[in-house]
Amino acid sequence: MVRTIPENGRRSLYLASHIGRIRGMADADARALVDELIAHATQPGFVYRHRWRQHDLVMWDDRCTMHRGREYDDLRWVRDLHRATVSDVANTCEQAGLAPDTAAAL
Repeated sequence: MVRTIPENGRRSLYLASHIGRIRGMADADARALVDELIAHATQPGFVYRHRWRQHDLVMWDDRCTMHRGREYDDLRWVRDLHRATVSDVANTCEQAGLAPDTAAAL
């Protein structure tokens, strides 16, 4: 669940609330660990919340950033949203030298 970004060697937690399983752990233990890690990672000191202004551009690296959309009043505010996605060299399991397993997540 620790991922190393190949370009810079930095490590980050690779987790999300939708994780189903952790290889080698009982489901209840895995869920407890994921919940604990998410609680730690989402402490106010680690959270960036953007206050939008006209002409803002926000970019992040999905490989090492947890993000969540927020409610938006599209009847009151005009929004022009564009998304650009760049493919990674391989999925996380393959980069770690693990064969992807359809029965278990990370």
